[in-house]
Amino acid sequence: MSRFDTITPSAPSFGTFMQYRSVYSFLWSMIRPYKGCYAIMLMAPILGAFYDFANNYSIKMVVDAFSGDAEVTYQALFWPMVIFISAQVILDVLWRGADIAQWRSEPYVRQSIILKVYDYVQHNPYQFFQNTHSGSITSKIKGILDGYDNFWAAMHHDFTPKVANTVVLTAVLAIVNVKVCLFIALWNLCFFVIMYRFSKVTDKLSFNNANHRHKIFGLVADNISNMFTIFSFAARKPELDRLNDTIKEEFIPSNIKIYKFSFISNSIAGVLYWIMLISLFLFMVHLRKTNQASSGDLVFVMGVTIKMSWDLWQMIQKMQEFMKNMGDFKSAFELLKLPQDTVESKLCQEIKIIRPSIVFQNVSFSYESGKPIFRELSFNIKPGEKVGLVGTSGAGKSTLVSLLLKYFDVDKGHILIDEQNISKYSADAIREHIALIPQDILLFHRSILENIRYGNMKASDKEVMVAAQMANIHDFIMSLPEQYSTLVGERGVKLSGGQRQRIAIARAILKNAPILILDEATSSLDTETEQLIQHSLNALLDNSNITVLAIAHRLSTLKHMDRIIVLEQGKIIEEGSHNILIGHDTVYKKLWELQKI
Repeated sequence: MSRFDTITPSAPSFGTFMQYRSVYSFLWSMIRPYKGCYAIMLMAPILGAFYDFANNYSIKMVVDAFSGDAEVTYQALFWPMVIFISAQVILDVLWRGADIAQWRSEPYVRQSIILKVYDYVQHNPYQFFQNTHSGSITSKIKGILDGYDNFWAAMHHDFTPKVANTVVLTAVLAIVNVKVCLFIALWNLCFFVIMYRFSKVTDKLSFNNANHRHKIFGLVADNISNMFTIFSFAARKPELDRLNDTIKEEFIPSNIKIYKFSFISNSIAGVLYWIMLISLFLFMVHLRKTNQASSGDLVFVMGVTIKMSWDLWQMIQKMQEFMKNMGDFKSAFELLKLPQDTVESKLCQEIKIIRPSIVFQNVSFSYESGKPIFRELSFNIKPGEKVGLVGTSGAGKSTLVSLLLKYFDVDKGHILIDEQNISKYSADAIREHIALIPQDILLFHRSILENIRYGNMKASDKEVMVAAQMANIHDFIMSLPEQYSTLVGERGVKLSGGQRQRIAIARAILKNAPILILDEATSSLDTETEQLIQHSLNALLDNSNITVLAIAHRLSTLKHMDRIIVLEQGKIIEEGSHNILIGHDTVYKKLWELQKI
């Protein structure tokens, strides 16, 4: 393999970010597979540092040649011209080599960063996505990629060439006068130490400012996601005022602190710069008047010093900008320091379900508040049994489904599927065998075909259409101008609630999982559409191989269930078929009669 051969990044793996203690170790892990290309890219600014020396030295030789009494010949100017032209050619060759190395590596490093960061984020626990603005997460993912771009741009175009220039040009001053070289070297060291301390403060200020910015973008994203609610309540001005208050009270003060500190540090740097330049100029005039330096030496030293001090000045400016960007980067990088459950990656990644029974054995569970939802809850669902779940809001219905889907882990007890404890298997392994039709349908901003096919990525177009027909959505899709290629809009906003619900049902039908969970699956449908969907659902319910757990407030959708469980405050208070429950004085019967009114 040649040094320019492309290295295809491997697929990201779960848990790989736990080793990264700093942004720098993270960046090195991304760059390491392409270290040869990055070394070539750095050779250009490092070796290019000799370019300014070569140019200024060739000019010194020409000035000295013309300052003498002898006639100047082309032969006498041969070496100055060779040095000058060679410097131009070598510099161009070095940077063109860097260009080639760049396109052989940087796009793939960016790809690796995006994939690995996204993979880490998507393995965060369910609670993380419940408690964190999606806009803030997206902003931080972008911030990490921007952090790499800013870091490498600073290393490649700012720090490396300017540090190399400063070192080389300071060293070559010894050619003229060792005292000049030592004076400049000492000044450079003091200047760098002072300004580096200022830059560290800038880093801290920028970190706080970046956190405020991520929060603002989180608020903006939350508002955009709920724009129709804002429209409905005529709340555009209150939301704008709320955003304005957040910016005014948090973001602007932290921003002004950065500007004020930058003003102070730049003022001090300016004073130090002019002290050095004026002192050096007066010293070189003294050397020339005392014949300790030639005219060429004076031109060489002043030319080199002005170039070097300008590079150093720019480097300090770039350092402050770099520290600001690194503060932003570190703020975004906090996303990769969030603790994750490493046990999940060690669990079995595949489970075989032949007889889809569901068993809750003495399950106890509570959220962070500590208030128990379930205490010693136990029940069995036989393979192929269709069970309805009823209860008032807060009874624990949705929590029960969340535990079955491993959104949360039980505090005590066990949940078994086909007599296998789900705690021994990864969440993905369990969810692959469960089809869910939720109450709140969120679709991808993709085509209808892609949204239905999400139930089975390998399904053919024909199989997708069959599922759509079973869900009674096919005719509607075919009436659209772009039919199955129609984009549904972000979160499916271009479709009605009932249409989104039927697409979700088609998706579940296509998945053909041994366990089906219906979480208010017909709640968004009008009566006529509900009857159509109920017909499709009945086809699923009639499949004796599928175990069904259905949550519903519309009790009419549960009439044909084999068994109905009534929950109240996390406890089973009643269970039986529809006919049995309405034949007695039960809570279920009271709910049934209320819905008939």
